[in-house]
Amino acid sequence: MNNKLKLVANPVDSPSNMEAANEKNLRVIHEAIVGAFGLPPGKLFVSIKGDPTLRETAALRPRQESRIDLEAGNVLQTCEWLLRKTGCYSIYIGFNSSEVRTESVFNPFNYEIHDAVALIQPGYVERHFVRLPYQKKMKAIRRVRSMMQTGALREYLPTHWRTLMDRQREEWIPPEKEAIKLIVQSLNRLRSIEGYYLRNAAISLSQGIVRASFNCDGTYIVTENYFPRFVEENTP
Repeated sequence: MNNKLKLVANPVDSPSNMEAANEKNLRVIHEAIVGAFGLPPGKLFVSIKGDPTLRETAALRPRQESRIDLEAGNVLQTCEWLLRKTGCYSIYIGFNSSEVRTESVFNPFNYEIHDAVALIQPGYVERHFVRLPYQKKMKAIRRVRSMMQTGALREYLPTHWRTLMDRQREEWIPPEKEAIKLIVQSLNRLRSIEGYYLRNAAISLSQGIVRASFNCDGTYIVTENYFPRFVEENTP
């Protein structure tokens, strides 16, 4: 998702009102790690440090092959296919738990959890996922977002949220379909790092971000267009 939101106040407001509105805008888009409007402006990625005991003991916990590792190529290829060819717009891959969690435009308020090995069995994805051309999926995301933000519920939005949401819709550039393959393939590379390896990852086409958590306490949230380069720069 485009993270270059500009701060624009209503020109009919007084200088004091404009200053207050811009202050709220600044806080809303900068305070959260990933807020309602994506990563803070100007940031290609952010990192989070968690429980220090995980970092201290990482070297003592050698990676054991999980069920998903034994079929990693097929699982990741299927995940790529789901993002490119079906209504799935968000996917979480748990390498340790061997779970794949998906969200679909056909039921946007629910998520599904699938066993990674079951996911690649013949006929499974045909039963559980609906094919949808990629561009139609992106249009559906844009349409639903607009419907929620400009419809009957708009009256509940504070003025500064309306301003930011309107601008976000105007500037949103959907991820390129061709970029999905590079992103998914990068996950396998992160999983194979010796010592500090990927534990789970999530890809959101609607937000345009990739989240990657490692066996230490490190988690990175990266813009989708920068993610392949991020992996290239941070792996052997």
